[in-house]
Amino acid sequence: MKEGIRFKETQKFTQWWLWLIILAPIILFVIKVISTRIYVFGGYAAAETSNTNMIWIANRVTLGELLPYFFYLLTVLFLVLIKLKVVVSDKKIKIRHLLFFSKIIDLNEVVEQQIINYDFVGFGIRKIKKYGTVYNVKGKEGISLTLKNGKKYLIGTQKPKELLAAIRS
Repeated sequence: MKEGIRFKETQKFTQWWLWLIILAPIILFVIKVISTRIYVFGGYAAAETSNTNMIWIANRVTLGELLPYFFYLLTVLFLVLIKLKVVVSDKKIKIRHLLFFSKIIDLNEVVEQQIINYDFVGFGIRKIKKYGTVYNVKGKEGISLTLKNGKKYLIGTQKPKELLAAIRS
């Protein structure tokens, strides 16, 4: 028998300021490369010998300079692929975070649930004494869950009322 889905939400990193911070080094690198090419091919290179000009061009972008930008590109790719997906069915809550982590909470185990407005707790999966395990991608609202065994979870959401209604029904 197929379980009915009560609630489904997928969140991604869409904060403009976060993307600005992450993309700034790549933008600066592109500006550096373009300005270097304009400078060299504009006829303003050092004029001792023609070999000096070629060495000057070759040494402008080294492998050591490219590696940090390569890691930045991997970070951007990672952030593009990261999602927080929450699905509430008739019997369980499925939380999928990152590309490889998932958590299933049985609805019968939940003894307390409430909407809370929390301070910034960071992004990703966190352990915080006050809230327990936190799953957050953006925002400051979420559903706090307490299980029969005393474990606490906080699920960040952009639709707290709908998520709470799905858990309670």
